[in-house]
Amino acid sequence: MRNAKEQEITFRKATVADSAAVARVHVQSWRECFKGIVPQSFLDEMSVQDRARAFRKRFPDDYYRMFIAESTKNNVIGFADCGKPRQIDRPYQAELYAIYLLRDFQRRGVGGKLFALGVESLVADGLNSMYVLTLEASPYKSFYEKMGGRVVDREAITIGGLKYTELVYGWNRLS
Repeated sequence: MRNAKEQEITFRKATVADSAAVARVHVQSWRECFKGIVPQSFLDEMSVQDRARAFRKRFPDDYYRMFIAESTKNNVIGFADCGKPRQIDRPYQAELYAIYLLRDFQRRGVGGKLFALGVESLVADGLNSMYVLTLEASPYKSFYEKMGGRVVDREAITIGGLKYTELVYGWNRLS
C-alpha cells in the first residue's frame, strides 16, 4: 500500500450517500487533532452515527454544499461544507461550517482546494461573504488567515463542560 504522500487525491461534490464516510473523517479528525485541547471524554463520546445523521439532515437545504477529497484507494480523507449562515445576526451571506482532513493528508494543499471549491459554489449561488467559527486554541486557525480570513469577533463556547473562546473569521468579499 502506498503511503498518504504518494496517493493521488481527487475532489468531488458530496452526496447524502457520503454522510457516513464524512462522519468518520470528522470524528477521527477531532480525535487526532484536538487531543489535549478539549476534554478526552468529549472526544471519546463523539459518535460517527450522530455525525452522519446530522450531515444527512443538511443535504435537502437549498444552499447546502459539501465537497470531499478522496485518496486513490477511494477513501474519503477530507471534506468541507458550507451554506447559509446558522447565526443570522452576523453580517455575512454564508458560513463555512467545517473543513477537516485526516492528519496524514494535511499540508498537501487538500484543505486549500476544498476551501476553494466551497467558495466557488457559494459565489455561483450569489453568496459573496462568509464566516467560520474555530476554537482559539486550534492549531489550525492559521489556515483561515492563509485563506484571507480576518478575526472579526470572539464568543464563548462550552465543550465537555469546559469554557473555550471561539474565533469568528470573516471574508467580506469572496469574488
